[in-house]
Amino acid sequence: MSRAHCLNGGTMKTFKLLLSLALLQISLNTGANSTSLTFDLSHYYYDEPNFMNDESDPFFVSAGIKNWTPKIDPKNEVKFLYTLEGTSGSASYTSVSTGTLDKDYYKFRGEAYLGYGLGFLTPFIGLGYRWLYDDSGGQRSSTGAFSYDRKSEYVYLPIGAVLRLNKNVLVKGNVNYLLNGTQTSYLSDVPGFTDIENDQTSGWGTDITVDYALNEKFGMYLFSRYWDIDKSDTATGTFANVLIFQAFEPANTTTEYGIGFSYRF
Repeated sequence: MSRAHCLNGGTMKTFKLLLSLALLQISLNTGANSTSLTFDLSHYYYDEPNFMNDESDPFFVSAGIKNWTPKIDPKNEVKFLYTLEGTSGSASYTSVSTGTLDKDYYKFRGEAYLGYGLGFLTPFIGLGYRWLYDDSGGQRSSTGAFSYDRKSEYVYLPIGAVLRLNKNVLVKGNVNYLLNGTQTSYLSDVPGFTDIENDQTSGWGTDITVDYALNEKFGMYLFSRYWDIDKSDTATGTFANVLIFQAFEPANTTTEYGIGFSYRF
């Protein structure tokens, strides 16, 4: 039974790049009171119309680190911002053909942005990476159908801005343009099948956060995220080394919203 909980070479390079940039920025901003630890609860809903959907049960839990407000320096208006976040939780699967199933979800999101300070407004462009693992291999649904692990990876281009409305309220919004998506289905969790990998090249998303400072150290925030991904290419697999089959990832949407708390250091 294959449970490849790992990143492939290309996405591992993207992950290492984002992590290295974030760690560099943390070291540069020591004492600047702008880096924040985050903790949030969110509702998650993934939908493949007329096929299936996954919904958080009851919610997902995330922890991370971010810097959207680097130290003000009139001599250098170029700003480096970032977000790193890990998520886990249980999800309820519902399918029109294979019934229901409870399973575990794991997610990582890393984004690095290059911005330019214009007073209260900082427009930015960046690079993002989203990794999601659906850990359901070895289970059976309510109708007896076999389940299998799935891995989803997005590399995307976030374009947006950070807007400071006043000393307490900050709004960050961006549109995410999918550069490359890869969906790996570990069908070998089901005896006789081979794994397949589908490429996704078309899609977009949005990400909006409203951040409110309760005091100099603590804050709270509300957020909403959305993805709209088109149908993937078609991949070929085999069953029992004899039967050849083809499969694709249907067009899908993902909706997330939640509330969180932050601590500046």
